[in-house]
Amino acid sequence: MKKLDKIVDVYNKTEFKLLDIEKQELWLRSKIVIQFIYLREKKGYTQQEVADKMGVMRQQITRFENMSNSPTIFFLVKYANALDTELDVILKGVNLVELSNNK
Repeated sequence: MKKLDKIVDVYNKTEFKLLDIEKQELWLRSKIVIQFIYLREKKGYTQQEVADKMGVMRQQITRFENMSNSPTIFFLVKYANALDTELDVILKGVNLVELSNNK
């Protein structure tokens, strides 16, 4: 029941209700991309190194980080694994506070 209460709390947040669906998606995508870039740079990986670990071309990483494509869940899981973390850590945004304090 606690999980449902948390979901309801998010749903009822006024700022989310005021955004149209495209802006909500853009907000969420930008949050996710920031997390991936931050963790990649914190670990000292280049886009090429992450691409090699994932078995994809570097351009896929670049397009993702530039937000010029919408990644699949499979892509996000592979990217998280390449950074030696889990997707839920990325989605929780645990490092955004640290990021905002550094810049």
